[in-house]
Amino acid sequence: MGKMDELRKKNDALLEDNLSLAKHLSELGDESYRIGKEFGRIGEMLDEIDEEFSKKTGIINSKDLKCLFVATGLLCAKWIIMGQFVPLDFNFTHDPNERERIDHDKGDDLAEEKRKKDKKYGELKDENDMSEDSYRTVNQIIFRPVPYDAIQKIDSPQFIKQLIPDNLSGKNHREYTLGHDPILGWLFGTINIMTRSITFKLPTLDTYKVTEKLIKIKKDEPSIFPMEIYHAFRSFQEDDKRLPAAVFKQGLHLLSDKYTKTGLPIPFLSADEALELIKKGWNSVEAAKAIQKVLTKVAKNVAIIGAQFIVSLLINEIIKAVHLRMYDEKKDGDIKLYQVRTRKILLTANCISSTSNILYCAIFGAATKNPLEAAKRLDVGGVIETIRRLVVDTKFINEIKREYIRENLISRIYDESNFEWWYLNEKGEISYE
Repeated sequence: MGKMDELRKKNDALLEDNLSLAKHLSELGDESYRIGKEFGRIGEMLDEIDEEFSKKTGIINSKDLKCLFVATGLLCAKWIIMGQFVPLDFNFTHDPNERERIDHDKGDDLAEEKRKKDKKYGELKDENDMSEDSYRTVNQIIFRPVPYDAIQKIDSPQFIKQLIPDNLSGKNHREYTLGHDPILGWLFGTINIMTRSITFKLPTLDTYKVTEKLIKIKKDEPSIFPMEIYHAFRSFQEDDKRLPAAVFKQGLHLLSDKYTKTGLPIPFLSADEALELIKKGWNSVEAAKAIQKVLTKVAKNVAIIGAQFIVSLLINEIIKAVHLRMYDEKKDGDIKLYQVRTRKILLTANCISSTSNILYCAIFGAATKNPLEAAKRLDVGGVIETIRRLVVDTKFINEIKREYIRENLISRIYDESNFEWWYLNEKGEISYE
């Protein structure tokens, strides 16, 4: 074969490749034009795929409807039964009961009985020491009256009238002295006991010395509370038994007043506010009872709501398992789309149950004119489960839907064509996918 023949052969091969390339370029142009047209109707295709997804994942047969009815029935039966036998309780009101309180003498007897039972102070004897020459001794601290009980003043000092709106008396002195505060009293009362002083419930913490013998306020010995802390510290340096004795005495005194007719003022309130509440029967004990009642009922309601939620969750999981067990690949198609139907059944059942419960309580409350009684039948736990399902199941359905749309869109645009996609390899030859 001559060179001419070899060149002619190469030329023919090149011509054939060029023709093939031209053919594929033409096909590529046609395919690009077709794909361009398909993209032009992308919105229409998305609507078609979305409608197709809705049809395939809708509650479309008797099997789905049976599961829906059973789930709805169980969820509704749950809140009807629980509302009847374990209702919520939103009645947090508390009425003070003065009949349960003791008189002041019995309060003192109660405190004295506790002192006698104490190992450290039970054997002490009252020496009736009324000396004011130095800091209070342990015996004076334990047996003498607390100084912040003082209501009389030497020469009826004018400062008392300026500091306190009403005359200081046995009926209001607990509200106006910090030593009687059930919480702050452990600091102020203890210091007052050690230093023979009284501190009033005022922003300036006005403090005065009190006589030991007559338990009267000294108008000529005003002080400041930080100075009383200093004196208490000095007293403690002299005898380290005085501070624990003062704390013990403070506890005894609060105990003697706590359960009496008037009782102790509610902590952290102003003197006037505390006094006004005392007149209405509210003191620290009644406030503690009210708080305890609220905490008890809140704990009970939390437990009931938790039970409502768990029962709803169990019902949903049972229906979910039953529906998935009924799956038939030939009849139901893609398992993912079938799972979407399962989630839609649960979502629908829970929404119907929660809506029915809320409507029932609203109608019951309006009919009986007792919204508090109607609120006891609220299925709060069921509503929480419904909200959870709305979040979790909607997320799951949207993920499956996005995957379905993506796969079908690609299939419609590309897979319907018999066009062979090609590319030039490293040798410059045409290769096909």
